[in-house]
Amino acid sequence: MFEIRVICDAADTGPVTAALEAAFRTGAVRRYPSRTPGQERLYVTADHQPDPAGQPARTWPSPDAAYAGAPVLTDELTWVAETVAAAAGRSGPADRVFCLRRAAALDRIALLDDTLHVSSDTPEVATEAARHLLALDRNAGGDSPSAGTVPPHTLDAARDPRGYVRQEYAAWHRRNLAAADRPARGAK
Repeated sequence: MFEIRVICDAADTGPVTAALEAAFRTGAVRRYPSRTPGQERLYVTADHQPDPAGQPARTWPSPDAAYAGAPVLTDELTWVAETVAAAAGRSGPADRVFCLRRAAALDRIALLDDTLHVSSDTPEVATEAARHLLALDRNAGGDSPSAGTVPPHTLDAARDPRGYVRQEYAAWHRRNLAAADRPARGAK
């Protein structure tokens, strides 16, 4: 393992972070202001990626498959907003389900913007939310709640964090549907 420090324009932190995640197995990126106005210092703990030569490319679920049966987007956004409002007085990190559902909702909005040919920053915002979920799952280490076939520390996940969100959302949604179909204990 090694530590990387990057000083870059504040607007370039997303692409720089993506490039680091694609090149190395990385932990959470720590951001600090730079002495130069408009720039940030990024610190990240990294390790070499395993050599992907000879490994088949992994595929992500399509958006249609990942979000099949998901709540209507407006309902999902309402849940996210209500969760934020309920947590307003508390401190501490958001839980994984919130991060997953928020990233999935943003991914769905970005996909909708693309379909409607709307120019916005939603794809970048969705990618940042996906990277946040990836970092959360990576930092969980061996206790990662990742339920998909592609673990969070892989090069594939770093290259397409929104694909990782789709995989995780589909698995989470399937689990919740299966739990809802099970009869309650003691029910006849």
